[in-house]
Amino acid sequence: MLNFYCLRVLNIFFVTFFCVLTFTPDIYAISNVNDVSKIGIDEKLEETIDLQLGFTDQNGNNVTLGDYFDGRPVVINLMYLSCPRVCTFALDGVLEVVNETSDLKIGKDYQVLSVSFNPEEDHVIAKKRSAKYLDSIKVEKDRGDGWVFLTGSEESILGLTRELGYKFMEDGDEYAHPSALIVLTPEGQVSRYLYGIQHNSKDYKLALLEAADGKIGDNSLSNKVLLFCYQFDPIGKRYALKALNIVKAGGVVTLLALSGFLAFFWIRENRSN
Repeated sequence: MLNFYCLRVLNIFFVTFFCVLTFTPDIYAISNVNDVSKIGIDEKLEETIDLQLGFTDQNGNNVTLGDYFDGRPVVINLMYLSCPRVCTFALDGVLEVVNETSDLKIGKDYQVLSVSFNPEEDHVIAKKRSAKYLDSIKVEKDRGDGWVFLTGSEESILGLTRELGYKFMEDGDEYAHPSALIVLTPEGQVSRYLYGIQHNSKDYKLALLEAADGKIGDNSLSNKVLLFCYQFDPIGKRYALKALNIVKAGGVVTLLALSGFLAFFWIRENRSN
């Protein structure tokens, strides 16, 4: 009898929970499912963005995107600062992966730009919003501007999002939008898209190394080896081992070991004679 009543209680709970999910509009990313096709990312790999687009940083300074492309790869995180849900988690995800990728120094090896696509937001809200994240960076920083929060005009915002293939739309008082980190080369060329609100530190590091052709970090040789061993899987959207290159590397190591082994015995034989 007790088990019967427990099952009834659980049944009522799940039915109630389902009804709340179904009839509460705030849990949906968009109000109209017909608008789904208008939101997402059309990848623009190898396209170069306009580095003359103007924005304002969190300190109120007028800047262009080109100010941050000075020999370092750049990670762009598109969001809006007043977002009550996804953007907060996405920014938390950026902070987490920055701190986890401790062998690359933000500000020295690469730059992060969090760009608001809401033209009504200004540097005042950007300053307030950014303080939490800039103060929480635990890895070594070589420059204070390693992570910058930008706001801009509608013209600049639409110019940047169009060039990055990033599609979003207003949905009532909020925005419906995708979540991804977009990695660009030091020349402003789109190199890689990392989807989601949380990111694997290995994928993050490899995307940065790929964008910089391995020319960042304290150990460029190990970075080159990583790039040799891994490639981006467009289906799984993650970096995976290059099987053929691993076989090649294994063959070279085996050949060198065998050559050394034979040379040792050849020298030993000559000495004994």
